[in-house]
Amino acid sequence: MTLENQPYFVTARTVQRRPLFRDRRAARLFLQELQACREELGFLLLSFVVMPDHVHLVLVPGPRADLPRIMQYVKGRFARTFNLARGGMGAVWQPRFFEAAVRTEAQLERWLRYIEENPVRAGLAAAPEVYPFSSAGGALTVDLERYLGGGVAVPG
Repeated sequence: MTLENQPYFVTARTVQRRPLFRDRRAARLFLQELQACREELGFLLLSFVVMPDHVHLVLVPGPRADLPRIMQYVKGRFARTFNLARGGMGAVWQPRFFEAAVRTEAQLERWLRYIEENPVRAGLAAAPEVYPFSSAGGALTVDLERYLGGGVAVPG
């Protein structure tokens, strides 16, 4: 069971670690579907990065959806749209995703830094802010300041 208003660090990997997101169109499509799910389910997105064969997210479930439902929607919507666009079918993601509850502000800072630096460590970008498929690169607006500002409930 996941808790509402509790941040979670989440990793989802592609099936057989295929580098689907080396294709910029696939990475952009993932971000579009992530945003659509965010609007539909009302969760907060604090940070994210789309790597060639996996994604990392820090998100905060709200009253309309717990973490398993959010990830089912995100992974499922992307897989359907991706397969339709390619004229293909089949699994896109590994069945499981991995999550860790963020318990302290220091832990949150570590996960945020890890996400931002991931493309740099992998040799995909010279600096976090130039990687186009991450919160550091500004690909989508995130809710980090609202969340850290306190007193802001997860949209319901």
